[in-house]
Amino acid sequence: MTPKWTGFPYFELTGDGAKAAAKELGDTVIYAGADHAEVSLQVETLQNFVTQKPDAIILAAIDLNAVAPVLVDARKKGIVVATYDADAAVPARDFFCNQLSYEQAAKLMLDCALIDVPEGGEIAFIAASPTSPNHMAHIKIMTELSQSDAKYKVFKPVDTQFAADDDAKSYDVAVNLMQAHPNLKVIISSSAVSAPAAARAIEASGHVGKVYATGFALPSAIKRYLENGSQKAFGFWDPFELGYVVAYETHMKLA
Repeated sequence: MTPKWTGFPYFELTGDGAKAAAKELGDTVIYAGADHAEVSLQVETLQNFVTQKPDAIILAAIDLNAVAPVLVDARKKGIVVATYDADAAVPARDFFCNQLSYEQAAKLMLDCALIDVPEGGEIAFIAASPTSPNHMAHIKIMTELSQSDAKYKVFKPVDTQFAADDDAKSYDVAVNLMQAHPNLKVIISSSAVSAPAAARAIEASGHVGKVYATGFALPSAIKRYLENGSQKAFGFWDPFELGYVVAYETHMKLA
């Protein structure tokens, strides 16, 4: 099992969940990867996995197409490939296990934005990269909903910036978005790194009550902002359960 990167609590919890399922089922999970989100390093990790000839590989893809060749090779060798959190190209995996559909996630984030500013206004997005499968799908759907769904037409998307799931870069991007768009109302990100960093940037730059951050985050990362009132609404993941489910389903696929 390899996440987008190791050391981040969200992905560590998915690893813990997978190991818990494996313990119940009599399987063994090897959890490994680079300590930062670099697609070439993820491909290298996957190549190393393939040489070890495991029964299955589980991954959260950084780039759905870049990881495809090594995963296709793995499948040709009889290795089951499962993705979670962020999908790979469909021919490169056996199944994708997600917390909820991309459309459900997009609607939830826009509903949170409506709690922040019921009257609507300008919104901007932060994603990891232009090739991040889950983030870009969320942004595409939110943009479409803001144009087609009467409930969300109060929002006007004005910008999308990329922060590589990096805390410091996410903070800087959020500051830059507020400077570039004086009428900005909400910064939205489904990155569990970027969403809390945007909340911190809003507070530090004196924009509390003028701009809001929302998206998905770990409760521990956003608790302070909800308690002090600088932020109103976020979506929370349960990464342990996600890891548990994908490991359990992988076992069933092998059975």
